[in-house]
Amino acid sequence: MRKTITVLLVPSTLLILFITCKHTDKRAIVSPVLISKYARPLRNIHFTSSPARLERGRYLANGILRCFHCHAPVDTTRPGRPPFPDQLGGGQLFYKSDSTHLYAPNISPDIETGAGSWTDDMFVRAFRSGIGHDGRALTNMPWWVFQKLSDEELASVIVYLRSLPPVKNKLPERLLKRGREKELQNEPRPMENISVAEPDTSTFLAKGKYLVSIGECEGCHTAWYIRNPGYFGGGNIIANRKTDSVVASSNISSDITGIGGWDDKTFINVIRTGKGGMLHWTMPWIAFRNISDTDLSAMLVALKTLPPVKHQIVNGKKPTLCAVCGSLHGFGDQNKIIPIIPIAMNPKLYSAYAGVYADSEKDTVIILSKDHKLLIKMGGEDDKGIELIPVAKNEFHGSGLPSPITFITNSDGKLTGFRDHDLVPMTFMKTHGMQ
Repeated sequence: MRKTITVLLVPSTLLILFITCKHTDKRAIVSPVLISKYARPLRNIHFTSSPARLERGRYLANGILRCFHCHAPVDTTRPGRPPFPDQLGGGQLFYKSDSTHLYAPNISPDIETGAGSWTDDMFVRAFRSGIGHDGRALTNMPWWVFQKLSDEELASVIVYLRSLPPVKNKLPERLLKRGREKELQNEPRPMENISVAEPDTSTFLAKGKYLVSIGECEGCHTAWYIRNPGYFGGGNIIANRKTDSVVASSNISSDITGIGGWDDKTFINVIRTGKGGMLHWTMPWIAFRNISDTDLSAMLVALKTLPPVKHQIVNGKKPTLCAVCGSLHGFGDQNKIIPIIPIAMNPKLYSAYAGVYADSEKDTVIILSKDHKLLIKMGGEDDKGIELIPVAKNEFHGSGLPSPITFITNSDGKLTGFRDHDLVPMTFMKTHGMQ
């Protein structure tokens, strides 16, 4: 499913915006940045500043959107690496080697070294499509997450960023390997002007789902890479890979091995203090602590509606191999794969489920009926597929699938698609059948 594929491509939550480069290396290991083939034309739009927009933009940028987790120099001597308050938007180093480097750019309103000359639609295009002010594809910018921001919330963030004190900080231009630049040039990005209505925040659950979605909690707190035990089930290695101090994302599903036993006070205290400053800085608690108690409580309500994922993770312990996620992390050897218990079903019925399915963004999934088995293929030609096992009427699960999938039928009983069991379920509609 697209969420899985997307996070494989961009595993970090770092916001690297509007990066440019004109450096050419004759040794053929690096390349100038290439203009994206999917850069939509810019529009002449302008967002009017108002006290309400400034306040909302400040709250979002310094909180759930954690803009300055990346786009500001940070104090590495303090827990959580807080940004220097007088340099918000000034950018910072992402990574650097002998041949390549990448910086989170200066997005403060400085004319010479920042974003002072950029238009409002340049910001919009970056948030909605991951395309920089100069038409180049951005890397490490979670634009697919920020697509979920409502139009008004996005306008508020842009108004606020323009209100920041200019930071004079000229950063080096990005320098990536030629192959990566070509990938970015050809990587599809939305060409249409995306519009998002105001979210439903009438209940704690609805508000919590929106906040968890725009906060990209799922991206880090799901093990995408080897074996996926479930959405929000933790196990994504986020720091110190292949060492005895591996940091894996926590299980924040509703299971008791996750946050199933937490109350509001516990959850808020963890976010406010980063477990007394012990949480790794990759978890942006230093920004999330600025989220209000009401909004944090709503997020906990939403997270507790998730299907439980049994997956013990304890950072700070010697990493051991985990059968559930396939990675090495603390308490990994305490986890066992729970067998899927099937219901009886005639394999001859599998052909009705076989077909090609597509979501609203035209990403496709293939379901095959083969050798008395039902298989789901979410990748390319090399994807051998995951066996779907019937667990209830029109519901199937598979080892390594992030959740069961439930098939949808119309009023005539005809199968029309399926959806997963994510916090915000993704629906794939059947485009045509196949054997």
